Parts: sequence; structure tokens; C-alpha cells
Amino acid sequence: MRQIFIFLSVVSFACVMVRGAVAEERGSEMILIPAGEFIMGSWDDFGRKDEHPAHPVYLDAYYIDRYEATGKDFEAYMDDQPRVHPTITGWYERKVRPDMARRPVFGLTWKRCQNYCVWAGKRLPTEAEWERAARGTDDRIYPWGNEPPDPSRSNFGRCCFVMKGLVFNDVGNLKAGKTPNNIFDLAGNVAEWVFDWYDKNYYKVSPRKNPKGPEKGRYHTIRGGAWNSFPGYLRSSARYGYNDAKDFYGIGCRCVKSAEE
Repeated sequence: MRQIFIFLSVVSFACVMVRGAVAEERGSEMILIPAGEFIMGSWDDFGRKDEHPAHPVYLDAYYIDRYEATGKDFEAYMDDQPRVHPTITGWYERKVRPDMARRPVFGLTWKRCQNYCVWAGKRLPTEAEWERAARGTDDRIYPWGNEPPDPSRSNFGRCCFVMKGLVFNDVGNLKAGKTPNNIFDLAGNVAEWVFDWYDKNYYKVSPRKNPKGPEKGRYHTIRGGAWNSFPGYLRSSARYGYNDAKDFYGIGCRCVKSAEE
């Protein structure tokens, strides 16, 4: 009887740990973002016009990947999906190079990122979910705080070649650049696709609760800046959209999952 009690206690403790920071069977460990409100966008005297106006947004609770999707993560995806092919570089046929296993997978179109997240039992973050994770409820300019970017916090401002992927850091390498709740590389390394179509005027009409972006558009939104970005792209509120039909050398993937799932 005592052995049964001990076993049930261990199982209960494990379940509590999973609810706090989910160790997923597929992809990165995840961090819980509790439900609540934050200020999205930038005030009129700060940021770019497509970040205006600053506005309150309420989000339901969700989990977000602690790390950007890595070469090892994408290899597992390809092993399970024979018709999926490798990305731009970093592979020995269908196996990730050892030096790219912990670096972010890159060269992903929006569709490929979306498909990877769905395979992992997750989804792409909305633009609001991504910004909430980077900005917090304390209105941080950058994911780590308000101090300007430097090489200890972010992999950015590098020129001009991807060096077969070696221009990227291993995910989680820059501990000074993590958020207060230990989410890494939201600024720099690779930029990240989000779910929303890009619309420079969307914040003027965005709903307060769980916004998902415009119903249609030409480009999807990219967040976070990359290894070759200027510092302004690393701000938590910075947003931009490009042609998602191309394999970009600076764009990768991070997934989320609704807490109710």
C-alpha cells in the first residue's frame, strides 16, 4: 500500500511539473504564459508607424517553446515524414550535421514552419502571443529588459555570409538574453514566423481579446530579428512582413500550444 502511495505521489508531482514547463515529446520544452493583459505595440513617440497605436490585449493562457526549433528537432520531423525534405543547408542527406544539431533550423517558409508545428502537436504563435512572451507585462523594450543589445545578449548585426549555418549560435547559448521566465533567443539568431498576415494598420482595428491578425493579406508577419539584423529589429514590439514563398537565410521557427489543449 505504501509503495502504491509513493508511486501515485511521484506521478502527481510529474503532472504538476508538466503543467508548469512542458517537456514535449516532440520539439522544445515549453514555458507557460498565464492568461492576462499586456500592452502591445509602441507609444506614439517610440517605434515605427506599424507599431502604433499601443493598445491593451488580453490573451488566454498558452505555452511557448523555450528554444527556437533546432536542426535536431527538424531531423526528427523528417524521420517521421518521408516526403519532407531538408532545408537550405546543414544536412548530410536527411541527417543533420553534428555542428547544426543544436543550432536553429533556418530557411523555412511560413508554410513549412506551420507544418512542423502541427506535426509537433502545436501551432504557430499569433503575433500577440509572440510579443507577450518577448515583452512581458512589464513593457520590456527587449526580451531581456531595457538594456541595448550587445553580443552577450543577442546574435545580431553580423555580415554577410551564413557560413553553412555556423553564423548561428546554439539555442540557449546567450543566457544574458533570455526573458525573466527563461525563454531564449527571442531577439536575434533567427527571426521567427508568426501566424498573422502582416498589415501595417492592423493595430488600429485589432480586437482586445486573442487577436489573430487580418483575415487575409499578401505577406505573413516575422518577429524577433536575425543574425544579420540591425538592433531596431530586436525590439519586442518590432514587426515586419516579407514574401513567405521564399526560403530566407534568417528565418526559423518557434511553436506554441494553447494551455487548454
